Amino acid sequence: MTNQFFNKNSIAIIVGALLVIIGLYQLALRFFGEMLGAIWRVVGTIIGILGPLVVIAIGILLVIAARRDVLTLPTNRKLYRSTSNKKIAGICGGMAEYFSVDPATIRIFAIVLGVIAWYVVVPLYLLFWIIVPPDASRFHTWG
Repeated sequence: MTNQFFNKNSIAIIVGALLVIIGLYQLALRFFGEMLGAIWRVVGTIIGILGPLVVIAIGILLVIAARRDVLTLPTNRKLYRSTSNKKIAGICGGMAEYFSVDPATIRIFAIVLGVIAWYVVVPLYLLFWIIVPPDASRFHTWG
């Protein structure tokens, strides 16, 4: 089974795009350093305020859902990494299958949380990639 996401052309495109972004950032720093610093401080302040507010909002929604008894979590299913609906490792696709929601919803939620708290989300994603097994029912055995 070949991984179609990580072939040599896609890796070259990703590395090339990152180099272009780094170069543009360094060039912008040379010409607009003070202004960019002010912009980054504003963005950092906004994220620093929005991050805790998002966490509080999610907590309130969970408490309300639990009090109204509308919070139903699947009890007879196991969490697997999706082998059919994946972009990187299948974590978001597997969670979407587990909770029976649209994978785009999980991915958008993961991206928003990743921007707000990347230092938590990225290690958790990597840990899930290691711990959560792939969906074995999708693999074909020959013989």
